[in-house]
Amino acid sequence: MIAKHIVSAFATPIVNLRWPDAEQLNDALAAHVLALEAGDSGVSKSNIGGWHSGLDFLDAPAAAVTEFRERVEYYVRELNDSVFDAASGGAGDSFRLDGWANVLRRGGYNSVHSHPNAFWSGVYYVNGNDGIDEHPFSGKLELIDPRPGASVTYAEHTRLYGRFLVNPSAGQMIVFPSWLTHFVHPYFGDGARISIAFNVVLEDAG
Repeated sequence: MIAKHIVSAFATPIVNLRWPDAEQLNDALAAHVLALEAGDSGVSKSNIGGWHSGLDFLDAPAAAVTEFRERVEYYVRELNDSVFDAASGGAGDSFRLDGWANVLRRGGYNSVHSHPNAFWSGVYYVNGNDGIDEHPFSGKLELIDPRPGASVTYAEHTRLYGRFLVNPSAGQMIVFPSWLTHFVHPYFGDGARISIAFNVVLEDAG
């Protein structure tokens, strides 16, 4: 009975969604990203040993990129509708997307960081994450609990546990508030781990 009376105070909304019918899109995105990587040295951000495209990835005229962008915009509109109330004056209706592609190969990872000056941040996995028995955290995304006291009590098998780990699979999208600190564990797979990250920037703060 007490479960009915639990209120989630200070909850952090995180979207974990598997896109339907994404196989052909993923194939096209993978080909596009790998072609970009082959002709561009990329930029250095949080990536250590991996390839990071420019921040204008979503501006490319490629059909796969256009479809990807349209899908993300659809989901972001739904997400904003779920968190903004009427008093916001439609603040969630107008936004822009900034996006970039990431390629990790063996030994690459992303250091601890957040995404300032944005509202939501997200990542979409074009392909999956190879499971490596001797490296159980290989390539996993970890979102860090923002509550300072969350790590004091060890509660791994409860909802109070202060770690949120994602083992990526093809077609999976994770979206979270941009202030949420996160990182990617070193990847020890043999292939290329391809993802597309994005920021949602509100055009009207309301």
